[in-house]
Amino acid sequence: MRKLVINVLYISALLLAFVPICLAQSAAAQVRIFGPASGVEDTSAQTGRVRYTINSGWRFMRADVAGAEAPRFDDASWAVVDLPHTWNAEDTRDDVPGYWRGVGWYRRRLELSESLRARRLYLYFEGANQVADVYVNGRHVGRHVGGYTAFACDITLAARVGETNLVAVKVDNTHNPDIPPTSADFNFYGGIYRDVWLIATDPVHFTLRDYGSQGVYVETPQVSEVSATVRVRGTLANESACARNSVCAQQVEVTSTVFDATGRAVLTASSPITSSEGLETTFEQTTMPLSHPHLWSPDDPYLYTMRTTVREGARVFDEITSPLGFRWYSFDAARGFFLNGAHLKLRGTNRHQDYPGLGNAVPDALHVRDMERIKEAGFNFVRLAHYPQDPSVLDAADRLGLIIWEEIPVVNQITVSAAFNANAEQMLTEMIRQHRNHPSIFLWGYMNEVFLGPKMTDEHVRATVTLARALEAICRREDPARWTTIALHYDPQGLYESSGLYDITRVVGLNLYFGWYYDTFADFGKFVDEQHRRHPDRPLFISEYGANSDTRLHSLAPRRYDSTAEWQRMYHESYLAQTNARPFLAGGAVWNVFDFGAEQRGETIPHTNQKGLFTATRRPKDVLYFYQAQFSAAPVLHIATRDWPRRAGAADQAGAHTSQQTVDVYTNLSVVELIHDGVSLGRQRVGPSRRAAWPVAFHDGVNKLVARGQRAGRVVEDNAEVYFLLRPQRLADPAFAFRELAVNVGSNAQFVDEWGTAWEADQAYAPGGWGYVGASAKEANTGRNIYNTDEDPLYQTMREGLAGYRFDVPDGDYEIELRFVERELAAGQRVFAVSVNGVPFVERLDLAGQYGLLQPVVLRTHAHAMAGAGLRIEFMPITGLPVLSAVRVRRVL
Repeated sequence: MRKLVINVLYISALLLAFVPICLAQSAAAQVRIFGPASGVEDTSAQTGRVRYTINSGWRFMRADVAGAEAPRFDDASWAVVDLPHTWNAEDTRDDVPGYWRGVGWYRRRLELSESLRARRLYLYFEGANQVADVYVNGRHVGRHVGGYTAFACDITLAARVGETNLVAVKVDNTHNPDIPPTSADFNFYGGIYRDVWLIATDPVHFTLRDYGSQGVYVETPQVSEVSATVRVRGTLANESACARNSVCAQQVEVTSTVFDATGRAVLTASSPITSSEGLETTFEQTTMPLSHPHLWSPDDPYLYTMRTTVREGARVFDEITSPLGFRWYSFDAARGFFLNGAHLKLRGTNRHQDYPGLGNAVPDALHVRDMERIKEAGFNFVRLAHYPQDPSVLDAADRLGLIIWEEIPVVNQITVSAAFNANAEQMLTEMIRQHRNHPSIFLWGYMNEVFLGPKMTDEHVRATVTLARALEAICRREDPARWTTIALHYDPQGLYESSGLYDITRVVGLNLYFGWYYDTFADFGKFVDEQHRRHPDRPLFISEYGANSDTRLHSLAPRRYDSTAEWQRMYHESYLAQTNARPFLAGGAVWNVFDFGAEQRGETIPHTNQKGLFTATRRPKDVLYFYQAQFSAAPVLHIATRDWPRRAGAADQAGAHTSQQTVDVYTNLSVVELIHDGVSLGRQRVGPSRRAAWPVAFHDGVNKLVARGQRAGRVVEDNAEVYFLLRPQRLADPAFAFRELAVNVGSNAQFVDEWGTAWEADQAYAPGGWGYVGASAKEANTGRNIYNTDEDPLYQTMREGLAGYRFDVPDGDYEIELRFVERELAAGQRVFAVSVNGVPFVERLDLAGQYGLLQPVVLRTHAHAMAGAGLRIEFMPITGLPVLSAVRVRRVL
């Protein structure tokens, strides 16, 4: 017979739900250990816990309103909202710099039925960003600091059962240097943005005072293919009324039962416990070994269920259900990652939680669908960046077989203060205790790019390392079975290395953007090889890598930082091949699976980090299918033209009526054929790159493409269409009827607007064709948001110092459209005139003075081309250099 050690914590029944108490006294009791259980679950006794959401019918005011906690306060003029809710869903996407960071109040009437009398009552918040003060009937019942972990408030003494109660919550997302995150490349949406629950328990219940956890922890101290054991630890609270006068005791029994996926009980452990009123009692149970457990893995995410109950005879006081997965794993610095004794390359991505129009107030169904999309793409790993995410995300990961790295939001730079450290330590403890029962979680993370801040003094470096050591110690103490990690950015100065930060955590995550923010694709492999050579005992994981893409931007000659879909695809193809070629790398995680909100960003899609494999609205980009073809076991066949279905370009040569461009197909089939307008372009054998490419001679109008292959005797097919606007090499070619030509001036990329117009990449003028004129003309650009337009790419690139633009179009009448923006100069610093075919169009154009900085300007005029002279647009400087962002010529007669 094994022994069970029980610790009795003497606590006041009036303690706030957020204050963990560490006083302990030992006692001993017997525990009954059983082997595999027989039969099925006994459902005759019902649980004593009641739990339901109170998400609907809240009143909201975005202001710090004095007296809003009072029951009689008049909130009739406030907005009516449902949870989840954020007050930053829209202002993070507008043209006004910044977004509201301050106080918002929520109020709700809450009916408590007579059936809840004599129960303990709690409000459980899954998340409120970032400081929440909770009131019930005017009484302050709790405060929580930190926007991404759950918390519980004991409202028993403040609530009135059988009456209407007033719940008021003050939420504040004001910048606070002592609360992580203090800065980051994502939005700090304010509000009660996750579910809120009312929980009613029997006075005897599993504690809700343990850092927002469910009070029961499930561990698997021994797992192999042959056998596995389960250990259950927890804390039982007894808050019965007689504790006010005396210490009463009652005998209860805690039983933990393991059920397999069919609902059959396979293991049971039971412990008799003396539960004293007014006290908390900890318990621990270890089962007999389960023979030949069904192991959890990404390919076979088999889940058991652990149900832990406390009862007295047939009466069930409380019950907690936890997911259970049997698996073991390790990281090897030379050979990578191993799961259940077998090597596994971690094929991962990062995820942020927000949606356009919703901010971070995302319903569970959309969270779950996100995880399903990730799984369908073939990934087996997700880094939840840069904060703990919704419980439904982890539930989905358990079910789908997605390995999780979860982290707290200590991002970019810490604040050197005791309060910052205390808040970070609390966040980490809350995250671990709330989520540790999920078998999908393999890594706890606690820092990201913490030396990215601009003021990195010696004191700051030392304080960061000290905090890292403290957070690492918390992980080792709270959950020693799991591995720890931090993510570090590319640091050519070597500060991470010299400070010793690299050596604190068990796995080093590297955020690397060679070929995007710096250097070339090949430098990625050189860098990680050097890291491994210098530190052969250090497990390495590529925690971030990615490149922008705007599916409106395309180029036949893509280049770094142009945000074209083509450069993004080249980037990912290179990185994955280099990662796969290095067995010492445990794997990598794409930054990011979805485009996400980052209000301070400009770039071609303002207020958005656009490195996703999906758009923010969850439309897959072509690059997603590269990964699906690499990772998915199901047949994948995708013609990579969906991002560029409308194109424009010149015929290959004079008199030709086609323009040849390469079309890529991503597939995991061995042989693929591409067919263009019913004509086969040949079959190709597909190699490890999972990409095949054909030259396609596009003609004017609709071009139909079909890709075809076979898997196990079944035909697999994909269909796509490309609408091509063909123009002659010589614009006045009589074999063509010239229609229009639109130019994305100063850019190597073609931009396709929402009306389907393809603004072609810029070029120098050549006789018979078109282009800019002037030896001093140079490309210029801005990464800033252009106001009052969604066509930012047309204005963000430009050509400065140009003398003019020429179009050798056939004789006729034309509309000419010129687009401008002033990116940097003040009024009067850039002034120029414009003429067309020698006729003044604008005599004095001062973009900043007449329109303002970063304001789009569109000017149109009409001109007549005659005598074969075409159209000549001339720019005459008055002060500074002329500038042009876009030009379109359209024939009207």
